[in-house]
Amino acid sequence: MPNFDELLKGKEAAVLMKDPGRLEKLRDAPETQKIFSMLSRSTGDLESAAERAAKGDTAQLAGAIRQLMQDPEGAKLIQKMKDSLK
Repeated sequence: MPNFDELLKGKEAAVLMKDPGRLEKLRDAPETQKIFSMLSRSTGDLESAAERAAKGDTAQLAGAIRQLMQDPEGAKLIQKMKDSLK
């Protein structure tokens, strides 16, 4: 599982954070909404899991992401989202 701090400090994240329009487009994309829905089902409360992850307790969110990536539909959605960022 990738280190979330490294992802947030990565080149792609920096580019995305400087482009609010692109960030909004990614947030509102149907694929992103489906990913959020799948993660919410896995965590029970995605917002709380994300807050805990931001404070260093990444176990629940990392587990949900791992589960998402093992799901064929989830893996396809993630790949589609990644492709849209290129």
